[in-house]
Amino acid sequence: MKKNILILFASIFSLYASAQNLNDKINLIFNEWNQPNHPGGVVSIMKKDQLIFSKAYGLANIKYNIQNKTETIFNIGSVSKQFTAMGIVLLHLDNKLSIDDDICKYLPELKGFNHQVSIRHLLHHTSGIRSTPELFGLAGWRDGDAITTDDDYRYLCKQTHLNFEPGSEFMYSNSGYILLAKIIETVTQQNFNEWMKENIFIPLNMTSTFVDESNSNSNANIATPYMMVGEQQYIVGENSSLDIGASNIYSSVQDLTVWMQNFYKPSQQWAKAFSLLKTTDTLINGTANNYAYGVFVDEFFGNKRVQHTGGVPGYLSFATCYPEEELTIVLLTNLTSQQVNHQNIRLTQLFLKNKQHKPKASKQKTLKPIALILDLVKKYSGDYWNDKDNYARKIYFKNDTLWYQRTNGSKSPLIPIDEHKFQMGEIKGDIITVKFNDDNQKKMIVKDGNNLPAIFIKYDSTPATKKQLQEYVGSFYSPELETTYLISLINGNLIGYHYRHGEFYIELLKKDVTSWSGMAFSKYKRDINGEIIGISVSLNRINDMWFIKNKSAVGNTISSK
Repeated sequence: MKKNILILFASIFSLYASAQNLNDKINLIFNEWNQPNHPGGVVSIMKKDQLIFSKAYGLANIKYNIQNKTETIFNIGSVSKQFTAMGIVLLHLDNKLSIDDDICKYLPELKGFNHQVSIRHLLHHTSGIRSTPELFGLAGWRDGDAITTDDDYRYLCKQTHLNFEPGSEFMYSNSGYILLAKIIETVTQQNFNEWMKENIFIPLNMTSTFVDESNSNSNANIATPYMMVGEQQYIVGENSSLDIGASNIYSSVQDLTVWMQNFYKPSQQWAKAFSLLKTTDTLINGTANNYAYGVFVDEFFGNKRVQHTGGVPGYLSFATCYPEEELTIVLLTNLTSQQVNHQNIRLTQLFLKNKQHKPKASKQKTLKPIALILDLVKKYSGDYWNDKDNYARKIYFKNDTLWYQRTNGSKSPLIPIDEHKFQMGEIKGDIITVKFNDDNQKKMIVKDGNNLPAIFIKYDSTPATKKQLQEYVGSFYSPELETTYLISLINGNLIGYHYRHGEFYIELLKKDVTSWSGMAFSKYKRDINGEIIGISVSLNRINDMWFIKNKSAVGNTISSK
């Protein structure tokens, strides 16, 4: 009997020591948040049905020295998208809409698109609809300008073109989820905030979760958002996105832990809905898209994962579950810092094994280079342009070797394996091949493993004359954005101007292609007579926004003397 008691005590002590050791490791990751006058966050970890760790760090409010608590509420940013998606799923299951419906059925003002867009496209970020806030930036809005749902919808209703054919590509778009919230309001004839509370938050016992696009922080339990501007120096984060659907749900780690657990152990009532939420798709070309309905379904070191992150000024959020491990990890913080993502990875690695299988080294065929034909090599040499992704590569011959040079100056030798095909040397990992077409060697195709090939076209890189630069001068107006950019030639340099953004340098990359200070690309379009009629502008999450040239207005031309 005495021996059994000793064994029991030893077992209990071992479990306690193990738990204490784990707590110490977690505390070490977030220890810096407990420094004086430092914002922090809250961590919650659930394994199976047991909450194995829950702790708050740092201050929710520096001015009043208020500590973060496990009940503290944060703006969860884009983690909000899965709740909007759940709203659509519930309406779909209730036969009040179909995920495959055309969005114009509910939002007829969006009839101007050149392709049909379905609700499913919005859910998967495959709609091609241009994203906010990038749309507003190109329209002339500055960082900090308040953007409401009404502003979003007004601009989206003016759009006549998409970034791409729906279903052909994945491009993350906040606009899609803003429109999903509008669809929920249209179908239910209720305010989005109220409907979400009645149909999702309350039924799932998420008592601290709510929608608040005003960012008024009227709830006493909401942490103040902070941005780091220097060593131990912080300013309050100003979230100017005052819209619904894509962001601006507030929640606690307690509520999010309850929510995420449903991805692997839902109640019978919610099982079908959460199963649908994990639905992934494939693009038109057959490529897999791992963005389901408001969540990514992917892997972390070989462990199957359902997750999303979120960020608005002063807040970062990570909501993750590992279904096979029945593990949920939620991390919320009221500090925008590059370190938080690293902290989240370190935290996760405490609970998961690396299940990645190293592929067995395959015996590669011995490469037998062929002799280069000098006349062909000379034809291959030159500058090549990738029109899809807007970058150049240089091919040149030196010391009996053909070289492939990148924009940053790095280079790789090209080893000839047949008359028109080369293998890139000094590259680890997948084999990269470079093929030149027979058509006067003007096309170069670069294939990297199983990725889609990159297509390059040979171009003349001779610098433009001042007379040629003058062709790019003018006033350009976008009907979809209701805004104008003026392009001038000043002292031999192309200069762009917008009345809200001021002046910026424009670099001519090749004929009819320019870079707007590295922030956007513009491509000039000419008529059959070679006269420029307008430009299409592309930047992050916006492709080919059309600006027509105003023939009655021209830019300035000031030459250096």
